[in-house]
Amino acid sequence: MNTHSTSSTVNAVRPQRSAGFAFSGSRGVHPSRIVDWLAEGFGLVRARPLLWVAAILGCADLATLLELVPPLRLLAALVVPVIVAALVLMQERSHNARPWSIGETLTAVNGHRSALFTIGLCGMVVVGLGHLISVAAFHTTVATSVAANGVHNLSIAYGANYGAANMLELLVTVPTLVIAAAVVWFAPALVVLRNLSPWNAMTESLHAVLRNWRVAAVYLLAIAAEVLLAPVVPPLVRGVVVTPLVAALVVLTMYGSYRDIFAGR
Repeated sequence: MNTHSTSSTVNAVRPQRSAGFAFSGSRGVHPSRIVDWLAEGFGLVRARPLLWVAAILGCADLATLLELVPPLRLLAALVVPVIVAALVLMQERSHNARPWSIGETLTAVNGHRSALFTIGLCGMVVVGLGHLISVAAFHTTVATSVAANGVHNLSIAYGANYGAANMLELLVTVPTLVIAAAVVWFAPALVVLRNLSPWNAMTESLHAVLRNWRVAAVYLLAIAAEVLLAPVVPPLVRGVVVTPLVAALVVLTMYGSYRDIFAGR
Protein backbone atom coordinates (compact mmCIF):
# COMPACT_ATOMS: atom_id res chain seq x y z
CA MET A 1 0.00 0.00 0.00
CA ASN A 2 1.23 3.46 -0.80
CA THR A 3 1.70 5.25 2.51
CA HIS A 4 2.06 8.79 1.25
CA SER A 5 0.26 11.35 -0.84
CA THR A 6 0.76 11.01 -4.57
CA SER A 7 -1.35 13.89 -5.81
CA SER A 8 1.81 15.91 -6.35
CA THR A 9 2.94 13.52 -9.06
CA VAL A 10 0.26 14.95 -11.32
CA ASN A 11 -0.51 18.46 -10.13
CA ALA A 12 1.49 20.88 -8.06
CA VAL A 13 -0.28 21.91 -4.87
CA ARG A 14 0.40 24.46 -2.21
CA PRO A 15 3.38 23.38 -0.09
CA GLN A 16 2.68 22.34 3.47
CA ARG A 17 4.02 24.56 6.18
CA SER A 18 4.72 22.59 9.31
CA ALA A 19 4.51 24.39 12.61
CA GLY A 20 7.81 24.92 14.36
CA PHE A 21 10.71 22.53 14.12
CA ALA A 22 9.14 19.28 15.32
CA PHE A 23 11.23 16.65 13.59
CA SER A 24 8.73 13.81 13.83
CA GLY A 25 8.87 12.94 10.16
CA SER A 26 11.97 10.76 9.99
CA ARG A 27 13.05 7.68 11.86
CA GLY A 28 16.33 5.87 12.34
CA VAL A 29 17.06 2.73 10.34
CA HIS A 30 19.89 0.21 10.44
CA PRO A 31 22.58 0.40 7.72
CA SER A 32 21.78 -3.19 6.76
CA ARG A 33 18.60 -1.85 5.16
CA ILE A 34 20.77 -0.61 2.29
CA VAL A 35 20.93 -4.22 1.06
CA ASP A 36 17.13 -4.37 0.91
CA TRP A 37 16.94 -1.03 -0.87
CA LEU A 38 19.43 -2.26 -3.45
CA ALA A 39 17.49 -5.49 -3.97
CA GLU A 40 14.34 -3.46 -4.54
CA GLY A 41 16.20 -1.16 -6.91
CA PHE A 42 17.53 -4.05 -8.97
CA GLY A 43 13.95 -5.25 -9.27
CA LEU A 44 13.13 -1.96 -10.98
CA VAL A 45 16.11 -2.44 -13.29
CA ARG A 46 14.87 -5.87 -14.31
CA ALA A 47 11.45 -4.41 -15.11
CA ARG A 48 12.78 -1.56 -17.30
CA PRO A 49 16.49 -2.24 -17.87
CA LEU A 50 17.17 0.27 -20.64
CA LEU A 51 15.68 3.16 -18.69
CA TRP A 52 17.46 2.53 -15.41
CA VAL A 53 20.81 1.56 -16.93
CA ALA A 54 20.68 4.81 -18.89
CA ALA A 55 19.82 6.74 -15.70
CA ILE A 56 22.71 5.16 -13.78
CA LEU A 57 25.22 5.76 -16.56
CA GLY A 58 23.96 9.31 -16.99
CA CYS A 59 24.50 10.05 -13.30
CA ALA A 60 27.96 8.44 -13.47
CA ASP A 61 28.87 10.59 -16.48
CA LEU A 62 27.64 13.69 -14.66
CA ALA A 63 29.82 12.85 -11.65
CA THR A 64 32.84 12.38 -13.93
CA LEU A 65 32.17 15.68 -15.68
CA LEU A 66 31.95 17.54 -12.37
CA GLU A 67 35.26 16.06 -11.30
CA LEU A 68 36.95 17.09 -14.54
CA VAL A 69 35.41 20.58 -14.55
CA PRO A 70 35.10 21.73 -10.89
CA PRO A 71 33.44 25.10 -11.69
CA LEU A 72 30.41 23.18 -12.95
CA ARG A 73 29.76 21.92 -9.41
CA LEU A 74 27.89 25.11 -8.59
CA LEU A 75 25.59 24.62 -11.58
CA ALA A 76 25.18 20.94 -10.69
CA ALA A 77 23.99 21.86 -7.21
CA LEU A 78 21.17 23.79 -8.89
CA VAL A 79 19.97 21.01 -11.21
CA VAL A 80 20.62 17.91 -9.08
CA PRO A 81 17.35 18.32 -7.08
CA VAL A 82 15.40 18.25 -10.36
CA ILE A 83 17.15 15.04 -11.43
CA VAL A 84 16.60 13.44 -8.02
CA ALA A 85 12.92 14.41 -8.02
CA ALA A 86 12.39 12.76 -11.41
CA LEU A 87 14.18 9.56 -10.38
CA VAL A 88 12.25 9.31 -7.10
CA LEU A 89 8.92 9.85 -8.85
CA MET A 90 9.66 7.09 -11.36
CA GLN A 91 10.71 4.70 -8.60
CA GLU A 92 7.63 5.52 -6.52
CA ARG A 93 5.34 4.81 -9.44
CA SER A 94 7.11 1.57 -10.30
CA HIS A 95 7.15 0.39 -6.68
CA ASN A 96 3.40 0.89 -6.38
CA ALA A 97 2.75 -0.77 -9.76
CA ARG A 98 1.06 2.29 -11.20
CA PRO A 99 1.40 3.23 -14.87
CA TRP A 100 3.59 6.21 -15.62
CA SER A 101 5.41 7.82 -18.49
CA ILE A 102 8.48 9.99 -18.77
CA GLY A 103 6.28 12.83 -20.00
CA GLU A 104 4.08 12.60 -16.91
CA THR A 105 7.16 12.58 -14.69
CA LEU A 106 8.57 15.69 -16.36
CA THR A 107 5.21 17.44 -16.01
CA ALA A 108 5.07 16.64 -12.29
CA VAL A 109 8.64 17.83 -11.75
CA ASN A 110 7.92 21.00 -13.70
CA GLY A 111 5.01 21.70 -11.36
CA HIS A 112 7.47 21.82 -8.45
CA ARG A 113 10.26 23.60 -10.30
CA SER A 114 10.30 26.66 -8.04
CA ALA A 115 10.70 24.60 -4.87
CA LEU A 116 13.30 22.33 -6.48
CA PHE A 117 15.34 25.24 -7.80
CA THR A 118 15.17 26.85 -4.35
CA ILE A 119 16.64 23.68 -2.86
CA GLY A 120 19.31 23.66 -5.54
CA LEU A 121 20.09 27.32 -4.94
CA CYS A 122 20.60 26.68 -1.23
CA GLY A 123 22.90 23.77 -2.02
CA MET A 124 24.77 25.97 -4.47
CA VAL A 125 25.22 28.66 -1.81
CA VAL A 126 26.68 26.14 0.66
CA VAL A 127 29.08 24.73 -1.95
CA GLY A 128 29.99 28.24 -3.11
CA LEU A 129 30.75 29.42 0.42
CA GLY A 130 33.00 26.43 0.95
CA HIS A 131 34.82 27.18 -2.30
CA LEU A 132 35.29 30.85 -1.39
CA ILE A 133 36.62 30.00 2.06
CA SER A 134 38.97 27.45 0.52
CA VAL A 135 40.30 29.93 -2.03
CA ALA A 136 40.72 32.67 0.57
CA ALA A 137 42.44 30.42 3.11
CA PHE A 138 44.62 28.22 0.92
CA HIS A 139 45.06 29.87 -2.47
CA THR A 140 45.41 33.55 -1.64
CA THR A 141 48.32 35.51 -0.21
CA VAL A 142 48.18 39.04 1.11
CA ALA A 143 51.38 41.07 1.44
CA THR A 144 51.95 44.59 2.71
CA SER A 145 54.95 46.81 2.16
CA VAL A 146 56.05 50.36 2.81
CA ALA A 147 57.87 52.31 0.13
CA ALA A 148 60.75 54.66 0.87
CA ASN A 149 58.42 57.65 0.54
CA GLY A 150 56.13 56.20 3.22
CA VAL A 151 53.42 54.93 0.86
CA HIS A 152 51.81 51.70 2.05
CA ASN A 153 51.21 49.00 -0.55
CA LEU A 154 48.85 46.04 -0.34
CA SER A 155 49.15 43.17 -2.81
CA ILE A 156 46.87 40.16 -3.16
CA ALA A 157 48.00 37.10 -5.12
CA TYR A 158 45.65 34.29 -6.13
CA GLY A 159 46.55 30.71 -6.93
CA ALA A 160 49.22 30.46 -4.26
CA ASN A 161 50.25 26.91 -3.43
CA TYR A 162 51.28 25.96 0.07
CA GLY A 163 52.35 22.41 -0.75
CA ALA A 164 51.55 19.83 1.91
CA ALA A 165 49.65 22.44 3.93
CA ASN A 166 46.94 22.33 1.29
CA MET A 167 45.81 19.01 2.75
CA LEU A 168 44.06 21.17 5.34
CA GLU A 169 41.83 22.38 2.52
CA LEU A 170 39.88 19.14 2.86
CA LEU A 171 38.79 20.30 6.32
CA VAL A 172 36.84 23.06 4.57
CA THR A 173 35.69 21.51 1.31
CA VAL A 174 34.56 18.12 2.61
CA PRO A 175 32.30 19.43 5.42
CA THR A 176 30.62 21.93 3.10
CA LEU A 177 29.98 19.25 0.48
CA VAL A 178 28.60 16.92 3.16
CA ILE A 179 26.30 19.63 4.51
CA ALA A 180 25.07 20.47 1.01
CA ALA A 181 24.41 16.78 0.30
CA ALA A 182 22.58 16.30 3.61
CA VAL A 183 20.33 19.30 2.97
CA VAL A 184 19.48 18.13 -0.56
CA TRP A 185 19.42 14.33 -0.09
CA PHE A 186 15.74 13.81 0.79
CA ALA A 187 14.43 17.30 0.08
CA PRO A 188 13.35 16.71 -3.56
CA ALA A 189 11.38 13.60 -2.57
CA LEU A 190 9.69 15.47 0.28
CA VAL A 191 8.71 18.24 -2.12
CA VAL A 192 7.25 16.10 -4.91
CA LEU A 193 5.78 13.32 -2.74
CA ARG A 194 4.83 15.24 0.42
CA ASN A 195 4.32 18.73 -0.96
CA LEU A 196 6.51 20.24 1.75
CA SER A 197 7.87 23.72 1.28
CA PRO A 198 11.54 23.76 0.23
CA TRP A 199 12.64 25.10 3.63
CA ASN A 200 10.78 22.43 5.59
CA ALA A 201 11.97 19.77 3.15
CA MET A 202 15.61 20.79 3.55
CA THR A 203 15.29 20.92 7.33
CA GLU A 204 13.68 17.48 7.44
CA SER A 205 16.34 16.12 5.08
CA LEU A 206 19.19 17.43 7.23
CA HIS A 207 17.62 16.01 10.37
CA ALA A 208 17.02 12.62 8.71
CA VAL A 209 20.64 12.39 7.56
CA LEU A 210 21.91 13.32 11.03
CA ARG A 211 19.60 10.79 12.66
CA ASN A 212 20.80 8.12 10.23
CA TRP A 213 24.46 9.09 10.29
CA ARG A 214 25.56 5.45 10.08
CA VAL A 215 23.64 4.99 6.85
CA ALA A 216 25.03 8.27 5.53
CA ALA A 217 28.53 7.09 6.44
CA VAL A 218 28.15 4.08 4.12
CA TYR A 219 27.37 6.35 1.18
CA LEU A 220 30.17 8.73 2.16
CA LEU A 221 32.68 5.87 2.36
CA ALA A 222 31.59 4.55 -1.04
CA ILE A 223 32.03 7.96 -2.65
CA ALA A 224 35.34 8.55 -0.84
CA ALA A 225 36.63 5.14 -1.96
CA GLU A 226 35.76 5.98 -5.56
CA VAL A 227 37.73 9.22 -5.30
CA LEU A 228 40.71 7.67 -3.49
CA LEU A 229 40.95 4.86 -6.05
CA ALA A 230 41.34 7.37 -8.88
CA PRO A 231 45.18 7.45 -8.81
CA VAL A 232 45.55 3.65 -8.84
CA VAL A 233 42.66 2.50 -11.03
CA PRO A 234 42.97 2.86 -14.82
CA PRO A 235 40.66 5.63 -16.10
CA LEU A 236 38.75 3.21 -18.32
CA VAL A 237 38.05 0.83 -15.43
CA ARG A 238 37.02 3.69 -13.20
CA GLY A 239 34.72 5.18 -15.81
CA VAL A 240 33.11 1.90 -16.87
CA VAL A 241 33.00 0.01 -13.55
CA VAL A 242 33.79 1.95 -10.36
CA THR A 243 31.87 5.19 -10.92
CA PRO A 244 28.75 3.46 -12.34
CA LEU A 245 28.71 1.12 -9.32
CA VAL A 246 28.71 4.05 -6.91
CA ALA A 247 26.06 5.79 -9.03
CA ALA A 248 23.94 2.61 -8.93
CA LEU A 249 24.20 2.54 -5.13
CA VAL A 250 22.86 6.08 -4.89
CA VAL A 251 20.24 5.93 -7.65
CA LEU A 252 18.72 2.53 -6.88
CA THR A 253 18.30 3.22 -3.15
CA MET A 254 16.72 6.67 -3.46
CA TYR A 255 13.09 5.71 -3.03
CA GLY A 256 13.67 2.77 -0.70
CA SER A 257 15.62 4.91 1.76
CA TYR A 258 13.04 7.70 1.58
CA ARG A 259 10.16 5.29 2.18
CA ASP A 260 11.82 3.59 5.15
CA ILE A 261 13.03 6.73 6.86
CA PHE A 262 9.83 8.72 6.34
CA ALA A 263 7.40 5.80 6.57
CA GLY A 264 5.73 7.23 9.64
CA ARG A 265 4.69 10.50 8.04
